[in-house]
Amino acid sequence: MKIFKSKNKIIYIAEFSLPNMSAYAVHVLKMCDNFSRFSKVELILPYKKNKYSFSKIKKDYNLKNKFEIKSVFNSKSILNLFDRIVFALKIKSYVKNTQFSMIISRSIIPSLILGYYNIKNILEIHTELTGATKCFFKLKNIKNVIKNLKFIVINFELVKILGLNNNNTIILEDAVEANDFKTNNSKKFIEACAYSGSFAAGKGIEIIYSLAKKSPEIEFHAYGNINTLDKKFKYMSIPKNLHFMGFVSYNKVTKILPKYKLLLMPYQNKVGVLIKGIDVSKYFSPLKLFEYMASGRPIIASNLKVYRNILKHNHNSILLKQNNITAWTIAIKKIMYKKNYSYLGKNAKNNVKNYSWKLRAQKIIKFYEK
Repeated sequence: MKIFKSKNKIIYIAEFSLPNMSAYAVHVLKMCDNFSRFSKVELILPYKKNKYSFSKIKKDYNLKNKFEIKSVFNSKSILNLFDRIVFALKIKSYVKNTQFSMIISRSIIPSLILGYYNIKNILEIHTELTGATKCFFKLKNIKNVIKNLKFIVINFELVKILGLNNNNTIILEDAVEANDFKTNNSKKFIEACAYSGSFAAGKGIEIIYSLAKKSPEIEFHAYGNINTLDKKFKYMSIPKNLHFMGFVSYNKVTKILPKYKLLLMPYQNKVGVLIKGIDVSKYFSPLKLFEYMASGRPIIASNLKVYRNILKHNHNSILLKQNNITAWTIAIKKIMYKKNYSYLGKNAKNNVKNYSWKLRAQKIIKFYEK
C-alpha cells in the first residue's frame, strides 16, 4: 500500500470536543490511533483546545500511538450550519497548503466542500441525515464533487437510505481493540447483569427496568450518563436491585465489563440516537456490541437482523425477542445460576478478533488507493 510508504500525513476531520466519551469520539480516536501504525496522522477538530493533554487522552482511550490534534476553528460551543461552512472553508484553505496522503472525514460539509475544490477524500457516515445537512448532502451529486468522494457506511441499508453508489462505497462495521479487554480468568465475577452505554430511547433501559422488577433477587448494574435517561424515570419507583452506576471512561469500561457474570444488550424495535426522530435499528453498528464481545462474557441481546451476521444464537450469544420479558428472565437465571455458559463468552472473544481497528484502518487505506 502506497500510504504505508508515504512520509505525508493522513488527515482525519471530525466534530466533537475533548474530553468526550461518546461512541463517535471513541471511534474516531481509535481510528486515528490505528492509522498511526502506518503513517503520521493529524486529527482536525473545530473546538478550541483545552488543558486535556494528549497523555491524558492516551490513558482515557487506551491509545497506543501518538498523533497530532489540531483546531482550525476554535469554537467554544456547538456548531450551527454557518459555523460548519466556515469550519469547512478553513479546512479547505489548510489542506491546500499541506502535504497529505489521505483525507478521511466524519464531517459532511467539509468533505463535500473539499470534493468541490477537487480534493479527494473519504466521507464516513453512520446515520441518516436530517435538516440542513440532508439538503447540503445533495451536493454530492454534482459531477465535480462526486468524482472526488468515496464513502464508508456501516450497513448496506444505509447505502440505500443515502442514495449512494456501490462503486464508490465500502461497508465496514465498527470495531474494537480486543486486547484492551483483559479476559477474567479468576472465575470470580460480580454476581450481577451489566449494561453499558446510552440510556436513549430504544437502547434498552426500559427492558432492564422490567427485568429488575420481575427478578428482585438479581442485581442489575447500568453504566452511562444519567442525563440521557428519559424523564419518565424521575416519576417511577426504581427497583432496589437496579443500580445506576454513573458514567465511566472508556479505559474503565475495558476493566469493568470482564468482571461481570452477564452482559445485556436489550435493544428495542426502534433505536434512538441524540438526533431526534431518527431510528437507527435497521442499519446501526453499535460499538457496545464489539466491546461486549471483547470482554469475553456471556451476552444476551435482542434478536435484531442488523447484527445477526456477527452474533449467532447459542454460539457467541443468546438472542431473544425484544419485549419477551419472560424469555429474558429465564435466560438470565440460567446463565447466572449455571456454569455451562462460559463458551458463549469464549466464542465471542475469539470471533471479535475479525473486527479490529487495525484491520479496519488497513481496509480503508486499500479502498482509498483503488
